[in-house]
Amino acid sequence: MGLYMYSNEVKKCIKTGEQLASFSNSDLEVKLGIHNTLHRKKVLLALMTRTQKCEDPAGNLDHQWVTRWLDDVGLPQYKDAFLEARVDGRVLNFLTIDDLFSLKVTNQLHHLSLRRGIQVLRENNFEPSCLKRRGVPGERDSQIVHSDVIYWTNHRVMEWLRHVDLSEYAPNLRGSGVHGALLVLEKRFSAEL
Repeated sequence: MGLYMYSNEVKKCIKTGEQLASFSNSDLEVKLGIHNTLHRKKVLLALMTRTQKCEDPAGNLDHQWVTRWLDDVGLPQYKDAFLEARVDGRVLNFLTIDDLFSLKVTNQLHHLSLRRGIQVLRENNFEPSCLKRRGVPGERDSQIVHSDVIYWTNHRVMEWLRHVDLSEYAPNLRGSGVHGALLVLEKRFSAEL
């Protein structure tokens, strides 16, 4: 889980997995000293998945994968905050607006970008390789399958701009949060946004 910083408190206070599974959000904070709300959320979601014995493909994506995914959706500036909060696929799936504010994501477009990126992951059962990072060598405009645009990463959108002779706009997309799912799914994404 990547929450090694709480190992000593867990060793002191927890004797069985059943005991840990009975902990509430406030127990995690008071008894184990887990003050970071996203760390507590991560533990509670993992415990819920384990006790309910439900299938959880999002749980297969660790916090390192999520930081790489932030590059894919064009928001690398938040990597440090997400890494510090140890946001993994499971937490990503249940992020709230308040969680985003605690991660210092305050830009409305960035909220929408994350929302649409998470939507694509959900629709693809959190398959880690569902996004298209690069175009196919020799690909021409006539060969682009429009249904695939939803899977384009930020880098792939910039690559396409260069391909259609709009390369002067590509650098502006770095750190913008513009990716295929935002372009296709977000109704508010327009020239006015």
